Amino acid sequence: MKTRRALTEVIIFLIFVAALAYIFRVDISNLWKEWMAEPTPEPITYEEVVNRRTNQNANLNSNSNTNTNVNSAPEPEVEIPAEFNLTVPFTTQSPFAEWNEQDEESCEEAASLIVHFYWQHKTFTKDIAKEELQKIVDYENETLGFYKDTTAEQTAEVIRGLWGYKKVEVKYGITIEDIKTELAQGRPVILPTAGRMLGNPNFKSPGPLYHMIVVRGWTKEMIITNDPGTRKGEQYQYSPDVLYNAIHDWNSGDVDNGQKAMIVVWPNE
Repeated sequence: MKTRRALTEVIIFLIFVAALAYIFRVDISNLWKEWMAEPTPEPITYEEVVNRRTNQNANLNSNSNTNTNVNSAPEPEVEIPAEFNLTVPFTTQSPFAEWNEQDEESCEEAASLIVHFYWQHKTFTKDIAKEELQKIVDYENETLGFYKDTTAEQTAEVIRGLWGYKKVEVKYGITIEDIKTELAQGRPVILPTAGRMLGNPNFKSPGPLYHMIVVRGWTKEMIITNDPGTRKGEQYQYSPDVLYNAIHDWNSGDVDNGQKAMIVVWPNE
């Protein structure tokens, strides 16, 4: 009788522990990710990147054979360091955590705004972020006739038109190496993704069908992003395989079969 009672108590205890684990599964998952996450490299500014590349090019020129023909000088390769992290500001797509319908659909706007503020050397407050996100939505409604689920090219159009950037490119068929090459030159990258493939535990289940994020760097093992879909999205790390598999353009709603693409913005100089 005592053995049966003890067994019953153990079963009840295990059920209780399992219930608690389910209730707090997101917090547990986040704690695990934070514990396992690699330390992020010290962020550097665009100006620091430019200075590094200038020094690199100077060294290349001094070490090359003397050649007066400028046209025959070799193009300097982009050095991809073992770790890298740009100083990129962060906001969520719902600055006041209201998560109304417009907030739920504003990842493209937030990702674009993050990159815009990076080039403008601006920082976010909740009020500023909310005001600027609304300006983007208003502009999209006026120029596109809608604001939800903009493709990579439509998002690039908005960045060009609203803020006057002269060079905004959408590149297709990309690799992780292509992303790192842009970042190493000081340019954050906007990625359209099939949001549910990202497996971010902070997303409201089942996660967004379509989602845009900003890539800002990498560690030895992970890719560092600013993910506007969660308040915990600043310097959020994804494994390269998970991130790469999730990269897909809108594709009229068939996101899982959308092209692999990235949006790259150059500063007006």
